[in-house]
Amino acid sequence: DEFRQSDFLPFASGISAGASSVMVSHNIVTCMDSNLPASLSPEVHRILREELSFDGVIMSDDLNMQAITQFTGGNDAAVQAILAGNDIILCGTSFERSAAAIVTAVENGTISQAQIDASVLRILHLKEQLNLNIRVE
Repeated sequence: DEFRQSDFLPFASGISAGASSVMVSHNIVTCMDSNLPASLSPEVHRILREELSFDGVIMSDDLNMQAITQFTGGNDAAVQAILAGNDIILCGTSFERSAAAIVTAVENGTISQAQIDASVLRILHLKEQLNLNIRVE
């Protein structure tokens, strides 16, 4: 309750003001998910989408940071981040490996095509809002 009454306020205000994207960090926020960093937590993303009604783009912090390696269980952090609910993943040094892991996860059904499509639409809407010469019909 205390977290929701204080720490949520900047996020709620930003969302109300029309924030088009949110970056989730690798911090563990125990009152939301005591086991996973926010960037890999489906619960943190659920709270953003459902409780805070955020419909913009959610992006991870850099997935190559040592802060999350202990939480991936040997799996690719990019796949876990997408499954958690990130639309954009940031990975400074392992882009090709992460992209290949995501493609494989979509092909084998771990990540649904519908989830990828929803993320792509949010990203295209963001590009349109930023006047990046993208038209979304």
